[in-house]
Amino acid sequence: MRLVAGCLLLLCLCAALVSPRSFTAQDDMKSYTKVGQQMPSFTVTELGGKKINVGATRGKVTLVNFWATWCPPCRVEMPRLEEEVWRKYRSEDFVMIAIAREQSAQEITAFRKEYGFSFPMASDPHREVYKLFGSGGIPRSYVVGVDGKILYQSVGYNPAEFDKMKEVIEKELKKVQQAKASK
Repeated sequence: MRLVAGCLLLLCLCAALVSPRSFTAQDDMKSYTKVGQQMPSFTVTELGGKKINVGATRGKVTLVNFWATWCPPCRVEMPRLEEEVWRKYRSEDFVMIAIAREQSAQEITAFRKEYGFSFPMASDPHREVYKLFGSGGIPRSYVVGVDGKILYQSVGYNPAEFDKMKEVIEKELKKVQQAKASK
């Protein structure tokens, strides 16, 4: 009986991973931001002690991701963030911060070490930053252009949406590189 239950659980998880629908049970969670509007300004302290002021990242492409260690879709997305975003786009023109909602720095430090993530992480134990963006739903990602405006936002994890997010990042980084080359 345990074997059957285990197989059913595994089947459900696999179906969720390949589903074209967003991998979240929180689809009705309200967003307070929209593509095209100015990114809310906030400052967080990443695990290494460096302060990141998102309002001061103008001129750079910025990715802000809200997540939690206990969130299954976040755990699916995090390795892709590491491999396909952070390691690929990390540069003087790209800023990334993954903000753990309702988690302490201790909790996310242990998680980061266990899974070998290297991208900047910060904690938001009381939703002080998160409350600027929505009433619920993680993972939640925002790509901010060099002008400080939101170019892309998503709630939940969906492989196709993740690929779309990468396309937005690449397109904006190309603009930055072209602007530098023309100077």
